[in-house]
Formats: sequence, structure tokens, C-alpha cells
Amino acid sequence: MSEIKNIAIFPNGERDVGFAATRETAQTLIRLGANVLLDRKVCGGICAAAEYADKTEILKRADMIVTLGGDGTILRVAADAASYGIPVLGINMGHLGFLTQAERGGYAALEQVLRGEFTVSEHMMLSGRIMENGTEVCRAEALNDIIMGSGTQKMLSFEVSVDGTVTNKHLADGMIVATSTGSTAYSLSCGGPIVHHGLECLVLTPVCPHTLKSRCIILPPDRTVTLRVDLDYSGDAEVRADGGVFHRLKDGEYIEVSRAVHSAKLVNVKGHSFFDVIREKLSE
Repeated sequence: MSEIKNIAIFPNGERDVGFAATRETAQTLIRLGANVLLDRKVCGGICAAAEYADKTEILKRADMIVTLGGDGTILRVAADAASYGIPVLGINMGHLGFLTQAERGGYAALEQVLRGEFTVSEHMMLSGRIMENGTEVCRAEALNDIIMGSGTQKMLSFEVSVDGTVTNKHLADGMIVATSTGSTAYSLSCGGPIVHHGLECLVLTPVCPHTLKSRCIILPPDRTVTLRVDLDYSGDAEVRADGGVFHRLKDGEYIEVSRAVHSAKLVNVKGHSFFDVIREKLSE
């Protein structure tokens, strides 16, 4: 990878109240010789030596993005970063921080990056499309998962198809379509498997199925999953991408989930393996 010079910082303002950690991180990166880019609308004026621009300009110029927050902060910038091919380094200020590479004040990781002592792993993303009569209504991309769930706490009745072949009909609280990256998130909480993040696949995990026979299914990455919900029975259903609701289904609409065009690029520093994270984060 080419030299890392322009580094953008995207903080979670709820975690970094007053942007003190953002200021510290910016000052450290500048001291180490990097050019720091900050969103003028979010944290303008907190560091005199940084450059300020709007988000689009930052994405065009950044060689790397550093997020300050938790996994949710990485997920919120993942789609934009992926479309520009920008690798993301996460510094954890949240609870779990499964996707992050350092804790707050972990400036050793920043030093490693600027010395070129890091690797970049590509993570498959999902494209979730709302369809009606074969026409796309809207779409969203996700690094972790696309989830169909009830908007009224009522059980859903829905059908799952893979490449046009019906796999099962379910009575459940919802269905998760996850990547391997997302296999350690909500899917895991619902009984899904841990899948190594280096494996590209689709993980289908039902949420609280009202049966003894529903099981998780792992599919090759090039499949298309279709979810059709019976709204007459279910009343309401919403679709979430990485935790954010992006559509509420109407009569005649259905969901298609498949591999996205772009992949997310996550920075890995030395001495921080997938199994280290599994052991440290999931044994707490």
C-alpha cells in the first residue's frame, strides 16, 4: 500500500464528549508527521494544526480513516469508506469494540501505521434492496448485517428463498442476513455461528423462531437471498442495515440481499489477531 499521509478522523460525539480524544489523536498524528483531516461541521476548530473540509472532500483526499468510538462508529463510515477504497482503523471508546484495533490512548497503533507496520484486510459487504414487481425501491449497504424484523413486537410470517428456490417458511421475530464480519454481532446473540472474518459467505440466522427445527444456514457469497413477509399476518415489518432502519415494508414489497460491489478495508496492526479478539472480547 502507498504511504499513509492524509488521515481523516471520524469521532463518535456521544463517546468523545467535547472531542477531547479527537484533539489528542489529531495532535499525536500531526506530531508523528501525518496531515489530519477533520469534518468542519462536526468538530471544527478543535485542533489548529488540522485541516478542515466537508465529508465529501475528506473522502476524496484521505489515505486512511481513524474512527473514535465503538464498532457502531466503524459501521457508520464503512459504506462511504468502501466506495472510496479507504482503509479504516478503529480506536475503541465503546464497550465491546470487536472491530477496533486499539483502546483510547493506544497511540502505539498509530505509530505502527505511520511506520507501515500494518496490513489491510478486505471484508465482504452486503447490499440490501427493497423490491416491488422486480423494480428496486431503495437500497442500503452493510458491513455486518441486513435484518428484517417486526416494527410492532409481533411475530413475523415470512418465506426465505435462495436464488429463487424456497428454503423455508418461518414464524419468528425476524431474519438476519450477516457477513462473516457480522457473525460475531447480533447473529451470534441469536445462536448463529462464529465465522472467521477471512471467510466470505452469507449467514442466515432466524431471530427467536417459533419452532424447534429452524437452524442457521451458511451460503456461498455469490447467492441472492430473498425475504417475503406476509404483512396481513405480521402487521408491520422493518428492514435495518447495520442497526439503522432504512425502510418499512409495504404490501407487495420484498427484500433481496446479496454481495455488495465494494468491500470494506480494515486496518490490522501487528499482534492483534482474530483469535486474540475472540478470546479477549467474548470471554468477558
